[in-house]
Amino acid sequence: MQKLTLIAIAGPTASGKSTLASRLAKALGKRKAAIISQDNYYKDYSYLSLKQRKQINFDRFSAFDIALLCRHLARLKKGKPIDMPLYDFIQSKRLKKTKKVIPSPYVIVEGLMPFFSRCLGQLFDYKIYILAPHWLCLSRRITRDIKKRGETISSVCKRYFEDVLPMQRRYVQPQQSLADIVVDGVRAFDKRLVAALLKNARASHKI
Repeated sequence: MQKLTLIAIAGPTASGKSTLASRLAKALGKRKAAIISQDNYYKDYSYLSLKQRKQINFDRFSAFDIALLCRHLARLKKGKPIDMPLYDFIQSKRLKKTKKVIPSPYVIVEGLMPFFSRCLGQLFDYKIYILAPHWLCLSRRITRDIKKRGETISSVCKRYFEDVLPMQRRYVQPQQSLADIVVDGVRAFDKRLVAALLKNARASHKI
């Protein structure tokens, strides 16, 4: 069985994690890479009313179902497929349907805090942290959440300053010291950067 390599991408909200993950996967090849978003592993809060769900601080570490994500990544490393949960961000709850993820030579996990916990951190072969200024992250988040998550400028800014920033300092930023490499989120994730990241990953971990 071919060795499966797990690559993690961590960083602040809207720092470019999904974009970098997509470009790494494209460079590796569609059949050689799979992407898992940590956002799909929020706990299932469907038992609460929509109003109650909207009050949840989704930037806390405890908001994620870390145990399930650990089990799924361990299963993939054993060469077994998983049924990845899917999350509805407008309704703030887990969907009933799932997505089948087949073990690929490379699995890229992107999210706020994929290697904050020891359980997850020890599973990854290569860890990337994206560093981006607050103004850029807030600007990107406003654009994203209005288009895709039914939010308003007011609601995004309120959540950003009340929930996102405090939790970012507590859970997200500490991962920078655990990363194998830190990437500047302001610069474009061009082909040269992607190629350099893959080269470093292969050199450091013999992948």
